[in-house]
Amino acid sequence: MTALETRFDTILRTLATKEDLKNLEVSLHRNIRSNTWLMITGVTAVVSMAMTGVFYVARYVPG
Repeated sequence: MTALETRFDTILRTLATKEDLKNLEVSLHRNIRSNTWLMITGVTAVVSMAMTGVFYVARYVPG
């Protein structure tokens, strides 16, 4: 029984508390929100470059 109590005491000290989880949630929401615009900007840039390439090939490459 003592071995189990020692093991549970060791495990319980390493588990996250409600406050830890709340801080993680707030941090994740903040990071996702700030990176959303970065991802939208990146995708827009890639699509714009692809469209420019297609336009260039259609307009100036003899075929």
